[in-house]
Amino acid sequence: ITTIGAKTGQPRTMPLVSLFDGEKIGLIASNFGQKHNPGWYYNLKKQPKCTVQVGGRSVEYTARQTDGEERDKYWDMAVSFYKGYELYKIRAAHREIPVMILEPVK
Repeated sequence: ITTIGAKTGQPRTMPLVSLFDGEKIGLIASNFGQKHNPGWYYNLKKQPKCTVQVGGRSVEYTARQTDGEERDKYWDMAVSFYKGYELYKIRAAHREIPVMILEPVK
């Protein structure tokens, strides 16, 4: 994913575990259960437009944060993919781990 830095305004590219759900992509901002959310989360909150490399193509997406049942759906998908997210949840008990959804720009 390539985001625009919240503080710098510069492009920031990083590999992320992605949960593919049709055209949507779910991202878990666990930061391995650390105290703070990962930098890419803050980047997407400030500038939700991003680019994702998918299958050798560059695709434009818009990000939004989920809550409620939608958040639970993607959290469950993440845990079924990697059980370590439950440990991250314990480590990050002081915060709710954000779940972001990327939707393709139409």
